[in-house]
Amino acid sequence: MKAAVLDAAGPPSALHVRQVDVPPVAPGEVLIALDYASIGIWDAQQRTGAWGEVTPGTIPGIDGSGTIAVVGANVAGLQIGDRVYAYSFGNPHGFYAEYVSVPGDRAWHVPPGLDQKVAGAIPCVALTAQSGLEALKLERGKTLLVFGASGGVGSLAVWLAAQAGLTVIGTARADAHAYVRGLGAARVVDPRSQDVASVLADAAPGGIDGVLVTAAGDALAAVGPKLAAAAPIVYPNGVEPAPQLAGHPSIAFDGETGRAAFDRLNRAIGTHTIPLRIETFALDDVVAAHERLDAGHVVGKIVFAVHA
Repeated sequence: MKAAVLDAAGPPSALHVRQVDVPPVAPGEVLIALDYASIGIWDAQQRTGAWGEVTPGTIPGIDGSGTIAVVGANVAGLQIGDRVYAYSFGNPHGFYAEYVSVPGDRAWHVPPGLDQKVAGAIPCVALTAQSGLEALKLERGKTLLVFGASGGVGSLAVWLAAQAGLTVIGTARADAHAYVRGLGAARVVDPRSQDVASVLADAAPGGIDGVLVTAAGDALAAVGPKLAAAAPIVYPNGVEPAPQLAGHPSIAFDGETGRAAFDRLNRAIGTHTIPLRIETFALDDVVAAHERLDAGHVVGKIVFAVHA
């Protein structure tokens, strides 16, 4: 099969495409013929060696979508030909390839109304956003502030929170405001603009009930006075600096994977579509894709079109 491979840590040019063996399928695993593979900042961290020494022949990528090609022994609920999306962090064979094998409980059916490209873009960010919202435990009608609302996790947090009946305020650069409103945000503000306080006061006169920080929250102090008493602040592990505000509990979390988490996500998505902005690259253009990733300010997500 064709795969994008790393033999040593380095810049985008360290990635190259070559033919490798299709990964084996052990008991409890499935083989997925990939349609789309997601590209995330964590892939760049792996590429640069931030995760540790790069083993020659490493195939990056932790999530994507496709169809089941092989079902290993002791896997229930999946059949050859099923349309699935998958998230498998630390997988020995990554998703930058035509095929990937993953534990059977880390792949599940794509919701019926979801485009396969969107399905390939969201497993990691959607499950992470879902875990953050669950950590907040906000009731319907409460107000949520999402820092970094135009990024991958932020986009899904805005959409899922709006679907759950929360009033969402997002922070984003001015050129992404229309996009974030399209995801369901009631208001969007540049966190470094001079009108932050007035926008927040107008949008949440009773105070903001919770904050999900998906990107560096160095502007968080400016919104502190607009938070309700003891409003919790949650953030995925890896966000630096870790957001802290006196009087507000700060909770780090990891995105949950597994069938139960996918089932909850599928119930939340239902038959809806998700208006996620996506930039698409061919797998052969892996260097260009990572150059785009390194350039920053990605609105939505970047994916590889593999078999699509």
